Amino acid sequence: MTLDRFVAKPAMTYRRVGLMLAVLFCLFIASASLLFTKAREEALQNALQQGFQLEYHLLVSLLSEPLLRCDYVQVRKTLSDYFNQNPDYAAVALTAPNGFSIFSATRPFPAGESFREVRQVVMVEKATQGILELKKKDQVKAAWWLDSTGLIAVVIGLPLLVLALLVWMIVKRLGLDPLRSEAESQSASYEALFEQSKEAILVLSGAGWIEKVNPEARRLFRLSEEQLPVQLESFHTAESFLQVEQFLDKVREDGFHREVVYLAAKDLYLDIVASRMEVGGEHKIQLLIHDVSPIHRSQRELETLRDELKHSLKTYQDLFNSSGDGLVVRDLNGILIMANQAFLTMLGYEVKDLVGTHCAEICKAKDCDNFEEVLKGQPVVFQALHRAKSGEEIPVEVNSALISFKGQRAVLSSVRDLRERLEREERLQQLLAVVENSNDGVLVTDADGTIIAVNRAFCTISGYEEREVLGKNPRLFQSGVHDQAFYRSMWKELKQRGGWQGEVWNRNKEGKVYPEMLTIRSLRDATGKVNRYVGIFTDLSNEKALEEKVLHLAQTDPLTGMANRVLFRDRLQQAIKHAERHQSTVTVCSLGLDRFKKINDSLGHETGDQILIEVAQRLKRCVREEDSFCRLSGDEFALMICCGEESVDIATVANKILQAIRLPIVIDDKEHFLTASMGIALFPKDSGNDLGLMQKAESAMHQAKERGRDRYCYFSREFSEQAEESLRLTNLLHKALENRELQLHYQPQVELATGRIVAAEALLRWQSSDLGWVSPARMIPVAEESGLILPIGLWVLEQAAGQVRSHYDASGEWIPIAVNVSVKQFMAEDFVDLVQTVVDRQAIPANCLELELTESLMLTDVDQAVSIMERLHELGVTLALDDFGTGYTSLAYLKRFPVDKIKLDRAFVTDVHCSRSDAALAKSLVAFTSVMDFELVAEGIEEEIQTEALNEMGFRFGQGYLYSRPLPEAEFSALLLAKTTLPVPSASAGAAS
Repeated sequence: MTLDRFVAKPAMTYRRVGLMLAVLFCLFIASASLLFTKAREEALQNALQQGFQLEYHLLVSLLSEPLLRCDYVQVRKTLSDYFNQNPDYAAVALTAPNGFSIFSATRPFPAGESFREVRQVVMVEKATQGILELKKKDQVKAAWWLDSTGLIAVVIGLPLLVLALLVWMIVKRLGLDPLRSEAESQSASYEALFEQSKEAILVLSGAGWIEKVNPEARRLFRLSEEQLPVQLESFHTAESFLQVEQFLDKVREDGFHREVVYLAAKDLYLDIVASRMEVGGEHKIQLLIHDVSPIHRSQRELETLRDELKHSLKTYQDLFNSSGDGLVVRDLNGILIMANQAFLTMLGYEVKDLVGTHCAEICKAKDCDNFEEVLKGQPVVFQALHRAKSGEEIPVEVNSALISFKGQRAVLSSVRDLRERLEREERLQQLLAVVENSNDGVLVTDADGTIIAVNRAFCTISGYEEREVLGKNPRLFQSGVHDQAFYRSMWKELKQRGGWQGEVWNRNKEGKVYPEMLTIRSLRDATGKVNRYVGIFTDLSNEKALEEKVLHLAQTDPLTGMANRVLFRDRLQQAIKHAERHQSTVTVCSLGLDRFKKINDSLGHETGDQILIEVAQRLKRCVREEDSFCRLSGDEFALMICCGEESVDIATVANKILQAIRLPIVIDDKEHFLTASMGIALFPKDSGNDLGLMQKAESAMHQAKERGRDRYCYFSREFSEQAEESLRLTNLLHKALENRELQLHYQPQVELATGRIVAAEALLRWQSSDLGWVSPARMIPVAEESGLILPIGLWVLEQAAGQVRSHYDASGEWIPIAVNVSVKQFMAEDFVDLVQTVVDRQAIPANCLELELTESLMLTDVDQAVSIMERLHELGVTLALDDFGTGYTSLAYLKRFPVDKIKLDRAFVTDVHCSRSDAALAKSLVAFTSVMDFELVAEGIEEEIQTEALNEMGFRFGQGYLYSRPLPEAEFSALLLAKTTLPVPSASAGAAS
């Protein structure tokens, strides 16, 4: 075999093999194209189906809101518009859950068309709203042969693959594989490049072990062949940001990855290009590594310099904007380049309003843009007015200097707002004017107490000239009134609190001591150290004099010059404290002039005042210098005697005072006679405090008045308890009307001969919630004394008249009711009018309201009493004289009084059947009343023998417990309606009414 033949045979074989492989490749490409077309067709069909589903869901979302509102008009409009706008739809229908057709529309298409259909339930907020059906023409129709693509590919491709495999095995058996030769050639070339590369190359196993390195890699990582294989992780520390496993996973997935990493263990920045390759059927990873450490270090230094520059710029910008003064940068022509926020806020502009403007537009100074001095390197300072955006002219101080700004020369101006400073200076001038013209003295010292300034008022008050006190110490004015402890306390408070205020007595230039109200304040410098003391004082001389005068007026009686209650209490308190310390006694006497009111009423207040002055003089002569006395009120005086021997000394003084007052008092050549009543209380026997002693003495004085006046009484606890009881009853009686505790009981008046009820007497009863039943003997005097008798009396009149009316409404008969009337009530100016009002309001006959009057009327103004009785008679009211025989009534008075009825007191009725004098009085009274045409009623009848005696004497009417006790309203009404004659068998004797 020749060499040419040997060479030609492989060439022929290569051509045949190549042709065969080309045919097989074409067949394989055809089969793959069929399969790819089929796959694309299926993907397209899936996409169309997804689009169809998306259109369905979009349509459902459009229908959700109108379906929820049941707005089927809107539903039909939406479906109709959708169907008309989409011509590919063959049918659209919506059916309600109950089968009702909400909407239905169809469109004809040629036969043979394919469609996509959907029929699903429409759910809105988990509720079924209907069933939606859609039918749409299919836009892509698959070729018929695509349905058998898979089978064709299998039938053609499988034999071809088997044939290609056989051919490949023959080629390899004959050693005719050109790819192997090419691979061996490429492997040799790769080895040469691997060894000679100037970049480090590492070959890793699939698990990440370094299996092979080139010389540059051994040099860079200081590796030797003996150290291989080694894990890639050994090049890294735990803090390295290169995560080995993540790096390798990216290479395995992508086949290629590039990353710049920092190896902390080697202090290297490396640019790594990793690629996946297959060697001998195994997967390997090749790392092509380039050392970029110098570049990165340079970049790091550059970044550091850049950060420092940014920080410096930010610091400058912060300083520029945080300055309290306005800062402005202008070029040498006066054009504004930059301004800080303080400047913009001061003038009310924004930076865009000012950048590029000339300084003359806001500055009113003529030479504001004259930078000649600045260019010479000298700062320029001047004051000007800057115009704000609002038009206000703001006084400012401008300080300009030359600077370098962005490589060029510029002018930096500091603009300070002078408004606050000018206002402060103006206020300071005003304050200085106020201080200089103030009425208060002002003194200023340094920290050592040396006087450095005083005002005009200081000189006026102290009498010193300014030149006489400057440089001196304020000790010059000390009066000696205050001790050293006072000044130590003052300086201690001044140092602790920074101020002191109080009253000080100082001495003026003439040596006169005067009081002043002094306020001292310490002033501190910027370091907090005291550098000044300021004293402000007011002369209190006039105030002190006025205070003494006011105190004298407040503590003395202006008429008599005696001490008043305030000063007397103060002296008494001091005396009690002294007595407690020395175990001695204090006596308080309360003196009241008897019936002094009559003197004022008859002689006038001027005469009364002269009498009071004379009484005060006599009291002063009766006591010692150490004793104290005062005028408490109009005609009441008080006396305090210390260290007396109670009974002997006090009795002597009391008699002496009473005797002095009994002496005639001559005024305008007329003699006037007075008496006084005195009450005496002792400390500590009667009370331990001043108010208690004065109260006890006053109580004893009232006791002396009740015992007949012109005498003295020692304090009696029994009398005091009675007074307290009276006060308590008064307080309870005030609430009795409000709480409806008062009642009226009615005692019948009967005709003695028949026992028939002809009238009744209303008797007041009080059932207290605190005391229970209170007797009239306790209640009536309290009501008289307290004045409550007037509202109570009116209430009684109303109730009695109401009872008259109530009985008439029930029976048709009028019955008279008698009511007791007190002297105070009867003598009131409006009493007649009140009676008229009660009668009219209840609509009863006036003669059914009987008023019982006592004989005490005779002791008051008889003429006024007769006048009131006559007016009551004109109204038709019946008048009765109650308790006849116990007073001082004379027959002459009976003749004058226009009364209708006389009631004989029970004191004469009790023994009328056995006492000749009582019987004689009764018989004479019967004769007198028959002549005078008075009715006669006997009170307090308790026995039948009394009734028999009275009948024989000519008495027609009577009342008493023999007939009936006083009855409550309900029982009395029932008794009247029953028309029972009295006495009844159940009646029993008891106390008189």
